[in-house]
Amino acid sequence: MIGSLDDVPDYVEEEVRNRIGAGGDGSTLIIDESKEEYLLGYTGFTKALKREYKNACEDRGEEAIKVYQIRIDSSGIQLTRYESANGENAEKIWREGVQ
Repeated sequence: MIGSLDDVPDYVEEEVRNRIGAGGDGSTLIIDESKEEYLLGYTGFTKALKREYKNACEDRGEEAIKVYQIRIDSSGIQLTRYESANGENAEKIWREGVQ
């Protein structure tokens, strides 16, 4: 069954749609969930992402900052939320299959 973007938090949805439209496979986003705010985006779990994640945690508090990653492959699109910039403690937020 094909999912919908309804499961994606509203404050992330526009950025997710934009990156999917641009073919953003591997797009990795830093989100402040306490303020429901998109902060930054990178491709993959890079050193720059990890540095910015650390800075955001210091400024806003580690509990508030989450990392989202968009993966696009032949079977569909998936958005996953991580508890850190190291790709740990993953939770699949949304998956949509290709028809």
